[in-house]
Amino acid sequence: MPILMNKMTKFLPKLILLTGFSIVAAVISGCVTTTVGEPETEADLKEAAGLNLQLGISYYQQRNMTAAREKLEKALEQQPDLPEAHQMLGRVYQAMGEMDEAEPAYRKSVDLAPRDPGIINDYAAFLCFERGEVNRALKYFDQAIRIPLNENRNILYFNAARCAADTDPERAETYLRTAMAADPNNPAIMLQLGALAYKQGQYLQARVFLERTMALMEEPSPMTLFLLSSSEAELGNTRAAQEYASQLIEKYPTSPEALKLQESGLR
Repeated sequence: MPILMNKMTKFLPKLILLTGFSIVAAVISGCVTTTVGEPETEADLKEAAGLNLQLGISYYQQRNMTAAREKLEKALEQQPDLPEAHQMLGRVYQAMGEMDEAEPAYRKSVDLAPRDPGIINDYAAFLCFERGEVNRALKYFDQAIRIPLNENRNILYFNAARCAADTDPERAETYLRTAMAADPNNPAIMLQLGALAYKQGQYLQARVFLERTMALMEEPSPMTLFLLSSSEAELGNTRAAQEYASQLIEKYPTSPEALKLQESGLR
C-alpha cells in the first residue's frame, strides 16, 4: 500500500466497501444467457448495456475478471455514458492490478454521476488506499458526505477516517465521532475509535472504546482482543493483557493478530 504506515496500521479496521450502494446487484438464478443479441434501436442498446452490466457484476463477484472486463467493455460500447459500468470496470482493473487503467475508469464514473455517493466512495478509496493521495481522496469523501438524503453517510465517515488515520488523526477522530453521534451502538465505529486512541498513545481512552466494542459484539473480533491486550500491557496491567491474549489465541489461533502477539512474547 503506497501510504507510509506505522507498525499498528495493518491492524486497524478494514475499509467498508459500498458494494450495493449505487449498483443494483445482479440477481441471477438458474441458467444465465451470457450472450446478448445485436440490438437494433436505442432502447435495445440501453437494455443490452444493462444486461451486460449485470453480467459484468456477476462475473466480478465470481472473481472471473477477464469475463467481467469483456462484459463491462461491451456495455460501454452500447451505452458509453453508463456510470456504473465505468465504476465496475475500475474495480475490475484494480482487482487485476492494472491501476493506471483503473483510475480513469473511476474518474469517468464520478464525472458522469457526481451526486452518487457510492461511486464517489469507490474513487476516493482507490485514491487513498492504492495511490496514497490522502488529501485528494478526503476531498472526494467530503463531497460524498455532503450529498443530502444519503443513508450511508456513516460508512463514508468510517472510510474517510480510515484514510485520514495516519496523516491527520484529529480529522479522523472528528469523522468517527460524527458517525458515532448518529449511530452510537455501531461496534465498527467504536472499534476504530479505540484503534485510533491506541495509536495516539491514549491507552485509557482506548480501553473505554474497546470495552464498549466488546459489549456491542456477540463475539469479540481478533482486532478488539489484540488492541485490548496491547492497551492493558501499555497500562501495566499484565494479568488483564494476558487474559485478552489468551482469548485471542484460543479463539483465533491463525489470525494475524494472534501471530503478532505470539511474536511479541505476550500470550
